[in-house]
Amino acid sequence: MSTEMPYGQGTRMLTLAELCQWLNITERHARKLVERGAIPYRKVGRLLRFPEREVDQWSRPHPSAPPIRSMRESVKDSAMLSRPRARVVLPKSLIEWPTQQENQDGRQRSA
Repeated sequence: MSTEMPYGQGTRMLTLAELCQWLNITERHARKLVERGAIPYRKVGRLLRFPEREVDQWSRPHPSAPPIRSMRESVKDSAMLSRPRARVVLPKSLIEWPTQQENQDGRQRSA
């Protein structure tokens, strides 16, 4: 008698169908991940097997360390943040449409 453990807590090897069900992805997508070497897997003959614990670790986001910045970059960034942003003022001709159109001669047509 075997009791079903939730995914990610065992040491079993998952089949392709079980992996797809667990990660909610298609078989095609899973095979592309294998082809790129992006997901941990093992070949058993011609079959693909996925170590559950490794896939669980792979699927979790990894906390990344903030990038190390030089003192010069941090001073430059803080100066840029503290400056007020320049206000862009558009010319009135770009804001309002003319009520009458001009033809090529420059004369106005009636609407």
